[in-house]
Amino acid sequence: MLAAMGCRDVEVFLNTFSEYRPDFVEVVRKRIDDAGLRVYSVHPMSNQFEAQLFSIHPRQKADAFSVYRQALNAGRILGATHYVMHGSPHLGGTAKNLEFERITPIFRELLDVAAEYGITLCLENVSWCFFHAPAFGRELKERLGDHRLKFVLDIKQAVRSGEDPFAFVEAVGEDLENWHLCDYAFDEKGKLSLKMPGQGQCDFVALGQAMVRAGYKGPAFIEVYSDMYTDPDELRDSFEAIKTKLSSLGEK
Repeated sequence: MLAAMGCRDVEVFLNTFSEYRPDFVEVVRKRIDDAGLRVYSVHPMSNQFEAQLFSIHPRQKADAFSVYRQALNAGRILGATHYVMHGSPHLGGTAKNLEFERITPIFRELLDVAAEYGITLCLENVSWCFFHAPAFGRELKERLGDHRLKFVLDIKQAVRSGEDPFAFVEAVGEDLENWHLCDYAFDEKGKLSLKMPGQGQCDFVALGQAMVRAGYKGPAFIEVYSDMYTDPDELRDSFEAIKTKLSSLGEK
């Protein structure tokens, strides 16, 4: 269906530990190849192990890094070049041991391991994780001083955080290499609701132009929840609408 719509690149979301196994991933790879699609990025179920990558408990961290390697290997089998990471929940500011002094060296470890698999690590802005505000990404970039770390702009997570998506472009724009598209709307009382791309209030063209000015050359992926549409035709219509809106920005 995706290939018939004219889709070329995809991001594969792996939902659970058994889906990191090579035998499972090989089946997925064959189906993707048969459809004539390409895998740009792999996105594991982050709350299963990514918080423990930053744990002070040595066995927790070691086990989490083992799973991280499994997910990276799955990405390599799929032909992915990018890994989308949420990282650790911030838990309303109560999470311990997430100071920059601790996590910056861990990010260097994560980058080194990803490089072993030929994959670029991309940190996504997520409302319930430590990268929920533009300032976090900016400071992490400065402290890390390593442009191997790239970023993902997720529109719905930006507005869920109470942030303007443009602010994330200003903070980490030169290192953005992935873009997750979802639309949104605020009612007269300021209540947020998520919409299929093209059906809400997001100015995709202006946002895309800001990203291109920052040097963005990556793809744009529709990332919506399954309960946001009832028929594949709705997904196709959204894809066509966004493709038309973004056509002036480049082929991807």
